[in-house]
Amino acid sequence: MKLLITALFCLFFSVYQSLTWAATATDKKPLIVKVGVVHFPPYIEIEPNGNTGGMIVEFLDYMNAVQSTYKFEPVQTSAMRKIRDFENGSYDVGFFDNLKWGWNPAEVDASTVYMHGKEIYIAKKKPGRTEKYFNDFKGKSMVGMLGYHYGFANFNADSRYLRKKYNMQASTSNEGSVKMILHDRGDIAVVSDAFLHWYFITHPEARAQILTSNKVDQDYFLSVIVRKSVRPSVQEINTMLGKFKLSHQFKSMADRYGITP
Repeated sequence: MKLLITALFCLFFSVYQSLTWAATATDKKPLIVKVGVVHFPPYIEIEPNGNTGGMIVEFLDYMNAVQSTYKFEPVQTSAMRKIRDFENGSYDVGFFDNLKWGWNPAEVDASTVYMHGKEIYIAKKKPGRTEKYFNDFKGKSMVGMLGYHYGFANFNADSRYLRKKYNMQASTSNEGSVKMILHDRGDIAVVSDAFLHWYFITHPEARAQILTSNKVDQDYFLSVIVRKSVRPSVQEINTMLGKFKLSHQFKSMADRYGITP
């Protein structure tokens, strides 16, 4: 009889323990991963209403859908503040970034490159103005985004240096840069090819007004910047990115935005 009671007790305890573990696993909340987002259309858009838009939304939605360990949430920052906000712990991960853009390799890891892009020069179309206009910037007023790193300036993002050496007129968005060129508030602007593709889709009349260069300011290779020694690790990020790149969602997004994976 004692053996039977002991066996029943062990069985009950085993079942109870299994149920407890299952409940604990089910109730476990995902780890919040704060993702720094900087206005960088069409990859990332900080919309006028304060919402986050652009391709980043599709990236985060996918990564949240394919696993339950982490929940990726956007934290808005700016090109001027992004390094300081990172150092202050406001976020741990940044998409559509590059180690060249102000990061300390001792503090961050970079994922494998998941997207390519480039920045080109644009000017307002005028009689007699051709590709040769972009050969020399001397005496011309450049237009660019505050805090951005440009190839023509050897990636020096200091606004005082850019103003003094290149008569840089600062813009807060790529669209703002285009409008400044069209309204003769600068001579040459630097914009991403992905943005310009998207801008011409939404503003087809602009094709006849804007001269685009064959000359490239910089080719860039976009990756995810991850704080060292945090979760998810850069290896986990790489796994999720790899699955996304093979998905129908990624191909559909790339086709819509006219980007090169």
